[in-house]
Amino acid sequence: MEISGKIPPLEPTRHGRKSAEPVEKPAKAVSGTDRVELSSRAKELQAAQAAVKQMDEVDHEKVARIKKQIQSGTYKVDAHKVAGKMLEDSLLGDIDDQ
Repeated sequence: MEISGKIPPLEPTRHGRKSAEPVEKPAKAVSGTDRVELSSRAKELQAAQAAVKQMDEVDHEKVARIKKQIQSGTYKVDAHKVAGKMLEDSLLGDIDDQ
């Protein structure tokens, strides 16, 4: 076989014309027998996801406890913990932005 870089001519189709477009085959009829079966792990994850969706996003007991501490003047803020979280969030934010 010799490679010359030339493109060979198209073979004529049965109608005597050259065709550059592929002929589409008719689609097969769907029988409706397709099905999906979830693993037991997937079912557990679905149940967990449904439970999380039903939960409140706010821990009302914790909010009430902190409100009571603030009102009574007994709520203490750990400045080191707050500062550490602020730095952590700031540094992680810088990494995420890159």
